[in-house]
Amino acid sequence: MKNTRIIILTLFAAVSGLSAGATEWYVIRQTGDDSNSGRTEQEAFRTLQRAADVVEPGDVVYIGNGVYTSEDARDEAILEITRSGKPDAWITWKALKGHTHQIRPSDWSGILIRANYQILDGLQVIGFNDNIALKHAIADAQKPQPDGYYNTNGIFVDGRLNALDQKPHHIVIRNCTVCKCAGGGITGIEMDYFTVENCKVYNNAWFMRYAGSGITTLNSWAYDHEPGYHVIIRNNLVWNNRCLVPWGKTGRLSDGNGILLDVTDPRTPDLTNPDGDAVVKKDPKKKESEINPDDPTRPAWNNRALIANNVSVYNGGSGIHVFRTSHVDILNNTTYWNGSSVDYEELFPNTSRDVVIRDNIMVPRPGGRVTSNNRNSEIVWDGNVYPEEQQVFKGEHDIIATPDFVDPYLDLNRADFRLRKGSPLKGKGADFKKIYQN
Repeated sequence: MKNTRIIILTLFAAVSGLSAGATEWYVIRQTGDDSNSGRTEQEAFRTLQRAADVVEPGDVVYIGNGVYTSEDARDEAILEITRSGKPDAWITWKALKGHTHQIRPSDWSGILIRANYQILDGLQVIGFNDNIALKHAIADAQKPQPDGYYNTNGIFVDGRLNALDQKPHHIVIRNCTVCKCAGGGITGIEMDYFTVENCKVYNNAWFMRYAGSGITTLNSWAYDHEPGYHVIIRNNLVWNNRCLVPWGKTGRLSDGNGILLDVTDPRTPDLTNPDGDAVVKKDPKKKESEINPDDPTRPAWNNRALIANNVSVYNGGSGIHVFRTSHVDILNNTTYWNGSSVDYEELFPNTSRDVVIRDNIMVPRPGGRVTSNNRNSEIVWDGNVYPEEQQVFKGEHDIIATPDFVDPYLDLNRADFRLRKGSPLKGKGADFKKIYQN
């Protein structure tokens, strides 16, 4: 029964576009006009923000042909979502069938979410990494005021400015592509009930000063304590996310993980970075506030997270990383040749507790490491596959073997991390068929 609530909510999400009295809105950058009604393809809006200003619970916004850029942004995001849906009437943002769109941010965010009960389905967010020279990003990181161009987030759920009892919750991001953003790919800060599934997330976080990753949660904020998974990250392809600019707080490279759950448990030791080997520079002018992760007003996040059936490869940090985090199930993932920028382990629990790690395939790069155990407790490890003996964690059903993948190419747009037919490792690691059937 523990998953009853999340199953019900997922069903609501699936049908929210069909809610009684719901309105369908259309945005087509190529042919639309914000003076139109927005109710048909022929009367489509031109900008995403125009639709965001009129949506109501249960509505569906279809996004059509065109390149949506920061030139259309009202503030620092091309689309800022502040109007919430309801438990039985989610708001859906969906790619229009037969159309091709790109959301191309060059400021702080492509899509910024500060509301509840939202679904993003099939959206394409592509940043400008190809235009940025590393030396310019490093130079910007030395300046007191950051430039959004070097710190652009793809999809960003940000609750830091919301009131204590109004943090974002119930956000589903599925079938999306988020790539080449100078900042984080898909990030959720101070939120709850956060699902990322069937997405491609790659080539992000290269130029930011804030040590981002491909898919990240930070400082999860409990909406309630109902049973079931509150954070779900599953069926995603995640690759080549890495940080090339030192983190501003330490002056050293950090993170650039494929998938990171960061500080769900503020009671854990306040280490400065995952290695615990750098000192955060304190800002004497900065006042403590409700967004401080160690503030006593922050409700304890005692809920559970699921990281399952993801392929996370060739990232600069870990393939999967949990830091100062509690209550996580890490199941049937495949990680391969990660840690090339900061030498993190393939699957890296750090200063965490109550973490279940089962049936994953972990293949370190030459000279890399499978895992580590730093200040962890209550780690359950079993049935995992790795190519060479390691003594950090051992499970009765572990398998020491080198997986025979069909094509472990560095670009997952064409790679194939399925196990070859007849592999004795069946049931281990991620199931590519499950990823691509959606």
